[in-house]
Parts: sequence; structure tokens; C-alpha cells
Amino acid sequence: MSEELQFRNAKELMEVLSMLANENRLKIISLLAEKPMYISEIKRKLGVSYALTHLYMSSLEKIGLVESRYETVTGEKSYVKKYYQLKPFKLTVTPQLIKDLMEG
Repeated sequence: MSEELQFRNAKELMEVLSMLANENRLKIISLLAEKPMYISEIKRKLGVSYALTHLYMSSLEKIGLVESRYETVTGEKSYVKKYYQLKPFKLTVTPQLIKDLMEG
């Protein structure tokens, strides 16, 4: 079930809308809507650097659209990878919401 995003002020709403105004962040949301992924998979699908992908993921995680967890990958040599998944969310922006946030 999707959780309705809540905003305490206009700045929070603007931050989320700003995040969603970026094509690569929208692509990440689309990818994670299919399945959880490691950052290396996301980087490869976007065709951008690891550093830029990490920046996108950190910002999406900060505003609560994405969550991560660490997993140990075993094999010849064990290592830990950060696994990202989309948090189900719903975003409804109405004139009344904007008015309330601007006045509040």
C-alpha cells in the first residue's frame, strides 16, 4: 500500500518536487518500481558515473522515496553491497495544500 507523502511546510514540498523534476531521478524511481537494485546496476542502466548515481540515491533516500539496506554477497570473496528499494508512495498536490503550506 502506498503512503501519502506529508509536508510540514512549503520548503519540504518544493524539495520533493525538485527531486522529481530530474529525469535521471525519475528513471531511478521507474527502475526501482520494477525491482530492488544495487547502485552498480542503477549506474549501468542510467549510463552515468558512480558518484552521480550515489548523489541521486542519497537525495531520494533523504526525502523518503527510497530506502536501502546492506547485504553480504558471498562467493570466492565476501563483500557488502548496498541494496536500494522504492518505498511505495503517493503524492497529491492540490491548490488547497499549497495555500495551507504557504500560509503555515
